[in-house]
Amino acid sequence: MIAMTVPERYGESALSPDWHGERERLMAMAEVADHTTTRTLRELGLRPDWHCLEVGAGAGTVATWLAGQVTGGSVLATDIDTRWLEPLTAPNLSVSKHDIVFDPLPVSAFDLIHARFVLEHLPERDTVLAKLCRSLRPGGLLVIESIASFPIDSSATPAFRDAMHAIESTLAATIGTDTAWPRAFPAPLQQHGLAQVSASVHIPATGGRNASAQCWSHTLTQLRPRIADHAPEALPAVDETLRLLDDPDFFDFAFATAICWGRKPEIGT
Repeated sequence: MIAMTVPERYGESALSPDWHGERERLMAMAEVADHTTTRTLRELGLRPDWHCLEVGAGAGTVATWLAGQVTGGSVLATDIDTRWLEPLTAPNLSVSKHDIVFDPLPVSAFDLIHARFVLEHLPERDTVLAKLCRSLRPGGLLVIESIASFPIDSSATPAFRDAMHAIESTLAATIGTDTAWPRAFPAPLQQHGLAQVSASVHIPATGGRNASAQCWSHTLTQLRPRIADHAPEALPAVDETLRLLDDPDFFDFAFATAICWGRKPEIGT
């Protein structure tokens, strides 16, 4: 697969950790997504002796939770920017500044690898997926969570629909995000030789000033200058949507979270 050429990478400007509200955006995202993530990992058989890799750990909420679960194992939390991970202090949790595209990973090292809202933003996602699969131990579990755009077109609110599509198109143009890629789940994991694959979808309600509304409000606010460059015709919809997201009576469905998992076959199977 040939990676598409994009002008920048995640975090360089679009969705930058240097933006004043980025930590609050990540924490709102965690409030929306963490319950589904932790429930999924429990249901898939997370064990206390596992060695875990958390890719793109962000604000560290999942890594911290994992460290409390694998008390006889370990958690390695990685990200290209570790400013919010470095204060974490669990004894079995370590932090590493790491670019999953360019930096190596040890082979057959982890019982669990989890990446949330990472691969869909990487044009090199197929190469990264192969790297993650190599880094699993035989019998190890890979869990990928990605934003998917398929609920957007059914929105009954034109401004909200258009603003969400503006996020989608602007991230595609700037960093190579592909929100259609998760619609193929679980095929990407099957193609890399994983077994016992399956997938599910979480679509939280966005509105009532809830955490999802706050997350998308932060996202639109940060991306608005980039939307002005790449989709200026969407700016009225963006501004109307920012107003709607602050309205306690507004509700809609934004991007879904598509979740996919699979296990590396045991040797000899």
